[in-house]
Amino acid sequence: MDAQARVRQLGSILGVWAHPDDEIFTCGGILAIAKENGQQVYCMTATRGEAGVQDESRWPKSNLGSIRTKELEEAYGVIGSPGHCWFDLADGGLKDIDDNHGQKLVEQCLVQSQADCILTFGPDGLTGHPDHQAVSDWATEIGKKHNIPVYHAVLVPEIYEANKGADDKLDLFFNIDRPPIVNGEECDLLVKLDDYFLQKKCEALKVMESQTERLFKIVDGEELKNMERIESFVLAK
Repeated sequence: MDAQARVRQLGSILGVWAHPDDEIFTCGGILAIAKENGQQVYCMTATRGEAGVQDESRWPKSNLGSIRTKELEEAYGVIGSPGHCWFDLADGGLKDIDDNHGQKLVEQCLVQSQADCILTFGPDGLTGHPDHQAVSDWATEIGKKHNIPVYHAVLVPEIYEANKGADDKLDLFFNIDRPPIVNGEECDLLVKLDDYFLQKKCEALKVMESQTERLFKIVDGEELKNMERIESFVLAK
């Protein structure tokens, strides 16, 4: 089954994320394919990412939320502009949000989008980020409540190996010893992007300059493609 046919099977999609850029890194290609297929795609972002300072002189914390808002809008323009909502919660503070409140926010988006499935992080948060873990918990509980599948982001071994060089310099998996790694045949959703959709994903990442400039400086185009070509998920238990 080709990538477009596999993504079509998902139906309408809701992505539940903590920060601007989470969805581009984890499933930017899937979202681009879904939009091209004519599927409904909707994403929620819990924070504006104002704590993700990489260079205070160029992207100061005082302005970073608005900078990253604009970057996400530009990235969405590249992949096909899904429906979207912000909740303006504090970046770095999602673990302190009452779970019932967080779940209600996800449920609000689910009802609005009428999605057939949810894409989000796993309980590990992929990088170990507490914000990622919080939105995963909220989304997973709401998926169970509404009896729709929730897909948790994982890495297949070849993507983990391709990312290791950049991780040594950028600390991509900064809060976890090892990200969740699952063999491809054990994934419930695995999409290998062709060159057309992979290019869209890489272009979307590039416009998110405040977060990706360092990445683009240390890896060349082919290395980046090797890092981003496969998007993989497992179903929440």
